[in-house]
Amino acid sequence: MKLPGPWLTQAHTIHRVVQVDVRHIVLLTVVLGLVFSALLAIPFVLYYRAESSNHLSLFQAEQERIVKLAEGTIQQEIDAVLSDLRYLSQHNEIRRYLAQANPGNRLDLAREYLVLSRQKHLYDQIRFIGPDGREEVRVNYNDGQPEIVADPSLQDKADRDYFRETRSLSPERIYVSPLELNIEQSAVDQPLKPVIRFALPVADDRGLIRGMVVLNYLGQRLRDKLGALQGHAGKIWLLNADGYWLMGPTPEDEWGFALQARSQRSLARQFPLLWRRMEAETSGVHQTASSWIHFERVYPLLGGSAPAGVANFAKPAGAENYYLTIAVELPKSALRAVNLALLKKLWAGYAALVLFAFLVAGALAIAFNRGRSLAQVVEKVVDDLPLLVSYVDAEQRYRFNNMAYARFFGVNLKEMYGKTMRELLGEDAYRTVLPYIEQALSGKPVSFERQLSYAGAGMHDMMVSYLPDTTPKGKVRGFYVMVNDISQIKEAERRERRHMIELAHVSRLASMGEMATQIAHEINQPLAAIAMYGAAGMRALQGEFDRGKLETWLEAINTQAKRASDIVRRVRHFVQKGEPQFGLVDLNLIAREVTALIDHEFRSREVGVFLELAEDLPQVQGDRVLLEQVIFNLARNAMDALLDQSGERRMTLRTTFDAHLVYFEVSDSGPGVDPALGEHVFDSFVTSKQEGLGMGLTISRSIIEAHAGTLRYTMNPGGGATFMFSLAREARS
Repeated sequence: MKLPGPWLTQAHTIHRVVQVDVRHIVLLTVVLGLVFSALLAIPFVLYYRAESSNHLSLFQAEQERIVKLAEGTIQQEIDAVLSDLRYLSQHNEIRRYLAQANPGNRLDLAREYLVLSRQKHLYDQIRFIGPDGREEVRVNYNDGQPEIVADPSLQDKADRDYFRETRSLSPERIYVSPLELNIEQSAVDQPLKPVIRFALPVADDRGLIRGMVVLNYLGQRLRDKLGALQGHAGKIWLLNADGYWLMGPTPEDEWGFALQARSQRSLARQFPLLWRRMEAETSGVHQTASSWIHFERVYPLLGGSAPAGVANFAKPAGAENYYLTIAVELPKSALRAVNLALLKKLWAGYAALVLFAFLVAGALAIAFNRGRSLAQVVEKVVDDLPLLVSYVDAEQRYRFNNMAYARFFGVNLKEMYGKTMRELLGEDAYRTVLPYIEQALSGKPVSFERQLSYAGAGMHDMMVSYLPDTTPKGKVRGFYVMVNDISQIKEAERRERRHMIELAHVSRLASMGEMATQIAHEINQPLAAIAMYGAAGMRALQGEFDRGKLETWLEAINTQAKRASDIVRRVRHFVQKGEPQFGLVDLNLIAREVTALIDHEFRSREVGVFLELAEDLPQVQGDRVLLEQVIFNLARNAMDALLDQSGERRMTLRTTFDAHLVYFEVSDSGPGVDPALGEHVFDSFVTSKQEGLGMGLTISRSIIEAHAGTLRYTMNPGGGATFMFSLAREARS
């Protein structure tokens, strides 16, 4: 709307009469700019320190995770070898050989060792050594081409430490050597071949010790597995009980106890303070000038316990004194690199804000300089406004009036100050506005339109507003009065609105890593059964055999092979890599696949799983692998929530649907979600699990939202929680 001519003239006059002092503006701009820059630096410094501390915490958490994974890897490898050793000491071939040590039985025993070597790829040598120290059966791995060693090449091991120590053990005790380098003909093998020797005395049916089974475990396999765990959190060290590196900062630092040229290279010599702490503590974090080192002592022989109903379960000797030390070295340079990148980003942002601060300071300096002149101009403008403006106190006396009042009523402003409204307005006008005055003094703003007859001013159509003036405690101490004609009031009614929109955003392999032990155990069972039936079939073919029994064995081998293949198929499908492929997905089928994938883990943790799947469930549009990951994450979370549950451990996977949506629920009978977390349970790095990283639910919600769905949870009335997501159902043609 175009304003009348007088208003344009007045606005132009205000702009023209306000004078500025350039020197004062420049000085004030510099002072205010420096002050603002200093104030802006405070949050940047605090944020940088907080982020640096957070980066360090994340790195150290990753160190701890790698240490735990390394500990589990060592335990898994040792347990697997001990299991094989117990098996080899009890299987039929060894029993028959001990009962009758003829060439045929010895060949059967050697063939059994050969099959195991081909299947496992774990052992450099598998041997049976007689009570006199002479090797009676020996299978060499030969870098993946196992072979039975001929009699002339069998050696006398009576002078070796592991033979003497094992000979002194009972059949219920297992000898385990340190991780060391293999020695042949009194010389260290070249290239270096790390080994751990496992030996178990074997007795015949009369209880007489007839020899020992010895496994030379390929230690490089363990080193390779530990090396694969290394990441940005640092390099893995592995040390023996004497402080020598089995895996070190460099290959030249390793095996100092076995190689004379490296005898001075040990952590005990190069880092004496750290070594003394490792000797005194089983775990901790040590800081050097250049790195943080997280260490933990591992007792890998203490993990196994005798299964129920198993007699003569052999246990390692000296398990409580057999330990390795795992350490992860985090160079401070890695943290400095991350912090430097952060600092560069912050500096760029800070520089932009400093520039903006000086611009704001300049604007404020101009505004402040102009303000002094403008105050005088504004006072004149307020006086010249064709709008009556005043302030009335609680006693209804005028305490301020602009010049418009003086012109309207023809009264001097000094004479008007302190007068009551009754005296100025006149009796008739006062009685008309009195109800509105009372409302204003009660704290209610009021506006009204009236035709008023003022004393000495005649009749006027006016728009009047009374605005209460209250103290912070709510007491009314007066009110402001604004009086105008209707047209001017309407001209003054203009407003602006603003809107703001905020958007926010967002490991299958990690999950498989956590389940590695269960998967390996589940696959090992059918493979072991195949090996057993295969060996039995081979023995039967060498003599007279029952054709019906052989067919039964072949059917069993075929069944076990299909079982192992199905396990591998499910794992390969779950961890497959590729771009998202959207198509029609059956959530019922995914529920069954996920249940089958982690069925062994359910059973090992004694969790009852129930499927309540809706019949004729409509399909949804989505990526099958991503949706399978969501259901897998929710199921694993529910299972983890049940670990500490003393009562019934129950989990239910449920599907339902309505006219528009398909619903999937994972419900458990656990303790439920911590109320303190609330909706933050879906945030990154938020978790109630001690070893969790807190990313599963964040990833799951991101996946569901990418499918235009929603993921939420509710607390079950009877205990536990239900996590559910919904997706649009596929329209049927």
